[in-house]
Amino acid sequence: MANLTITLDDADKKGISEFCDYIGMSVSGLYNVFTKTVLREGRIPFEIGIEKPNRKTIKAMKEGDKLIEKYKKDPKSVKTYTASEAIKEMQSW
Repeated sequence: MANLTITLDDADKKGISEFCDYIGMSVSGLYNVFTKTVLREGRIPFEIGIEKPNRKTIKAMKEGDKLIEKYKKDPKSVKTYTASEAIKEMQSW
């Protein structure tokens, strides 16, 4: 048997320990299951990626960028809202 030392954030260590306790498994056992699955399947057994915004979101982000630039040039050229005004406006949609 070999030992493996990993470094975790304190909150993550506490969280993973609590999870393992709840399901009746040790943290070491959890990592052994992970390792065996990686070796058996030849892949990480879960998807790793980043969420990409869809076209509609990208369009909205670009529109937001244009508004910010317009506001920087002339703050009075862009309508602004208080939080409550913005909520009321969105509720009318």
